[in-house]
Amino acid sequence: MSGTSNYSENAYKYFYEGKYREALSLYYKILSSDLDNSINYYNVALVYDVLEEYELAVSYYKKSIRLDGSNIRSMNNLARIYIDEIKDYDMAEIYLNQSIQIAPTDAEAYNLFGNISILRKDFDLALRYLKKSTILDKNYFKNYYDIAICYYALDKFEEAKSNAEKSLELNPNFNKSKELLHKIQ
Repeated sequence: MSGTSNYSENAYKYFYEGKYREALSLYYKILSSDLDNSINYYNVALVYDVLEEYELAVSYYKKSIRLDGSNIRSMNNLARIYIDEIKDYDMAEIYLNQSIQIAPTDAEAYNLFGNISILRKDFDLALRYLKKSTILDKNYFKNYYDIAICYYALDKFEEAKSNAEKSLELNPNFNKSKELLHKIQ
């Protein structure tokens, strides 16, 4: 077991150092010794996700969910890929609904539902999801940016500005909020 533990520690280290192929190699070694652990599939999926190898990421996130039907991180990441990369919003909603059923206080799932609504240009619905997400996690800076986007699209520039500023207050390096503020002014 200590060999697997060392693999895990080193894979984690490689991942956060940006050495994704090295991390992937170790995660595969861990996976080969424990095929019934959802987290192992999640870790492989996460590396493929970062490497933008979405087909493989989707496959491993789904395997993770099959082994642990309560793995909301896999569900949310899978939904994000369906939203941002595959553009299949209906499939994303299936995973987000599962995620919210399991964890009704998961701010990320509501944020992702808000993003689907933004992409469908239903800004009022997006605001409902995003405000719910903000209630659940007041420090999730991306919510404020997404809310700002909605208000900007609805020509409510003061509300857009205050939410973009709040996003920057929480994450001063978030360039999308800076760009939006520049547009507003």
